[in-house]
Amino acid sequence: MELRLGLADGQECALCLWGDPQSPPVLALHGWQDNAASFAMLAPLLAANRCIVAPDLPGHGRSSPRPQQVPYYIWSYVREVRAIVEHFGWSRFDLLGHSMGGAVACLYAALYPLELDRLILLDSVGPLATPAQQLPAQMREALAEMESLKARQRNYYRNRDAAIQARADKGVTREAATALAERGVICDEKGCYWNLDPRLRVLNPLSLCEEQVEAFIRQIGCPQLMVLAPAFWHTPARQAMLARRLPCFPQAEIHRLSGGHHQHMEVETPQIAALIKRFLAA
Repeated sequence: MELRLGLADGQECALCLWGDPQSPPVLALHGWQDNAASFAMLAPLLAANRCIVAPDLPGHGRSSPRPQQVPYYIWSYVREVRAIVEHFGWSRFDLLGHSMGGAVACLYAALYPLELDRLILLDSVGPLATPAQQLPAQMREALAEMESLKARQRNYYRNRDAAIQARADKGVTREAATALAERGVICDEKGCYWNLDPRLRVLNPLSLCEEQVEAFIRQIGCPQLMVLAPAFWHTPARQAMLARRLPCFPQAEIHRLSGGHHQHMEVETPQIAALIKRFLAA
């Protein structure tokens, strides 16, 4: 099932629903440059006694892009999550996030701890951080990228199959890329393209620093389930992030599974679903 939610500024948020709308809700937030179809394999395995609600976050899939004067800061997505919660009138719910969606979920869980029963993080340990001393250089580079973005053209592919293959070449299976294409690829007389706001590929002028991120994480009060793909976290920088972040999640049940960053769309999907179902039933 698909719904469209009108936002206060005239923007629209597209949502996918799996399961009985009267069942306890799980709000599922997808990763950067993905869309709600990121949960097309996982959600049906959870929907027997849960209602899974997955939005296309702004600038992704079938949702509206942000207005030109509004940047895609990681904390700005909290506003859409808040609008969804208020639209459905949830007093309590479970929150699930993959990658960037997990970062948004951590911020929301810290800001509204009394609303969440459980937090599920798929290959995410919160928002990316920038050391404070690097922020001036990041802002300078981001402003330059925004200027150059004005001259860029949309990236067209000769057909839908070529667009899907281009996404698969970035590190997901062909099956996963095909699922994402259902909501993410648009074709017209010029060819086919991924319907993503080009500004998503530009550096943000401002980020949180590590100390700020950790302060948010420590405010999370509900139990947490964390499923990690070690193949994604093997670099020294990511290993350092794990070493700092994991102690900030004292209530976390942590599992490490084989597969890549999108393991919830790959052969590990049933195993992840089993972990989530057991966690939700606890």
